[in-house]
Amino acid sequence: MPPSQILVCRRQHVSATAARSASSYARKPASRAATKMRLKKESSQIEANVSFLLPTTLVAPPLWRYPRQPSKFVHMLWLHLKARLDALKSLVGFKVMSAPKTLLSRPRFKAQRASAIPTAKALHVQMSEAFAAGDRETLRSICSTELHRSLVEAIDARPRGVRTEWELVKYDKTWYYPRLADWRIAILPHKTGGMTTVKQAVVSISSVQRIARYDDTKGGAKIKGSERVRHLLEHIVLQAEINDKTYEHGPWRLWGTIPESTYESYLQELADSEVAFTENQKQARS
Repeated sequence: MPPSQILVCRRQHVSATAARSASSYARKPASRAATKMRLKKESSQIEANVSFLLPTTLVAPPLWRYPRQPSKFVHMLWLHLKARLDALKSLVGFKVMSAPKTLLSRPRFKAQRASAIPTAKALHVQMSEAFAAGDRETLRSICSTELHRSLVEAIDARPRGVRTEWELVKYDKTWYYPRLADWRIAILPHKTGGMTTVKQAVVSISSVQRIARYDDTKGGAKIKGSERVRHLLEHIVLQAEINDKTYEHGPWRLWGTIPESTYESYLQELADSEVAFTENQKQARS
């Protein structure tokens, strides 16, 4: 299975390791205070291993793939512009928040939007080559916890003695790709208290890739019918956490890929986000 198929991730994952840890503790009797402390600690561990695609992330289609109905076309264009404006407001607000309190001081936070595209290209190649080679440690260092686990499970499912080879043949449609499809920053509250600030970039890359499999038990002979050359358009999600004291970000990590947004899917995404926001507000009041 090519890595591009595995990259499509759900919007929320929980680490299986953290879940197993929580269940193992449940077998041991403890005092009420100790149990409360343990549950809070486990909740924090599980929450730390949860990855979210930031709400209302939009991979807008090119204008020629907008809805043909005039009213929907105009509404989609407005939604796209509004998403860009909202992301810009969040960025400006965070920059202001990061500025020292002295007069005319510069913000400490640097968005570094220009680095997103070359970083996505480099990590995409690095991830694909590591996945083909079965290099688990490289995958661990550049992927989110959930993506790393999915890729390792796919590696472990390969027949023994079968080797995979991946090659980036060329970048395709270079007149339009790669491009920064979405960039945003968000402060995410934890149920257990505290906040995490995340910046997220979605980079669209069009490429031609070749994948083939070889049987090392037969002298490295290429497996018949295994070689495929594919033209792929991938919307690659990168995420990095930001230190709330220094306002420096950690390394970009691959979160996965997401499909291009349609008019209907984005309306549903907005509705779901509104419901989630309302529920969070109710919980905060209770």
